Amino acid sequence: MIDAEAALDALNRWMAARHMRGYWMQEGGGAGAQVTPHLWKWEDVYAGLVKSGAVVPSGEARAAGPRRIKIRHPGAAGVPRAVSVGAAIQMPGELLGPLRGGANVARFVVQAGAIVTAEGETFSADAGDLLVWPAGTEGEWRSPGPNPTIWIECDDAGLLDLVLPGLPVFPLADGQRRSPPKPSGYFAATRDRMSRADSTRWRPPMRYAWSDAFAALTALKASDPRGDPHDGIHLRYTSPVDRGPTLPTFSCAIQLLTPRNATSAHRHNSTAIYHVVRGEGSTEVGGERLDWCEGDVFCVPPWTWHRHANPSQQDAILFSVDDWPAMSTLGFYRVENEEESHELQAIFSESRPPFSRRKSSSRATI
Repeated sequence: MIDAEAALDALNRWMAARHMRGYWMQEGGGAGAQVTPHLWKWEDVYAGLVKSGAVVPSGEARAAGPRRIKIRHPGAAGVPRAVSVGAAIQMPGELLGPLRGGANVARFVVQAGAIVTAEGETFSADAGDLLVWPAGTEGEWRSPGPNPTIWIECDDAGLLDLVLPGLPVFPLADGQRRSPPKPSGYFAATRDRMSRADSTRWRPPMRYAWSDAFAALTALKASDPRGDPHDGIHLRYTSPVDRGPTLPTFSCAIQLLTPRNATSAHRHNSTAIYHVVRGEGSTEVGGERLDWCEGDVFCVPPWTWHRHANPSQQDAILFSVDDWPAMSTLGFYRVENEEESHELQAIFSESRPPFSRRKSSSRATI
């Protein structure tokens, strides 16, 4: 036995000297670091944004206009992810760009104030709007008003960095080719229900107006107040090119939980990150309860049972980003519902909240 242990130790040291490592040397069979549920309070995120707007100079390295705060999981350092979320603030009078982004980016506007130009089309960024810039989009953000502009920023820069290390943003110098000006509503008119005959499957930048999203949620609520058994009244922001996910690597969604409603549990092997648009409630993730209110951000790790609850008397609305498109493209994506599993009794040991759920479906797209 001693000889066998000595031989294994010698093998491990021999491999380490040659920059190799056996899977048997890792705890958990090589699974590595695992992400756990976590919640970030909006009061902390907002305080960090306001302080950075006052302290960090606009010309500071990597600031380039807005100050961005990356929302970092305290126990997941070094864990690669296809999608990440942060928050940003742009002070009055500042300019972001012109630049051409290397990563896919989606920005959910929390506080309005900016005027955005993307591939030549200019539009306002109103609270609740979702602004999607596919990789390679040329544009700029101006903040001409008296108040800062604040948004939640989602991107796949981590995934891009695995393929092409370095900053995924390319500033445009004076004299470089720029997109010609386009009239308001150009991309919605030419890439959504109608398209030019010579168009390709190139994804244009898009503005998904909050007024449209809220109207769709309200209409679905009127027809089916409980909604989908696992997500409530659930809408996905779809690509105008093929009605598929918002972007090739991640999808954005908005969902409404009606008062005194609890969903059934499910799990998927993609990562989901939520931002609370309005209301309050809780999400139980792997037996851990996360109590959230307006502005908070929380994450649901891959393949973790979770369910939402809104015990209040008001609607709760959640914006979310999920990397299921990347997982699906690679052939890895899996989903399991509560009705299909016998594991949940041990995970969710506490009794359910005393309000009902309904096993129907109310999923739609924007």
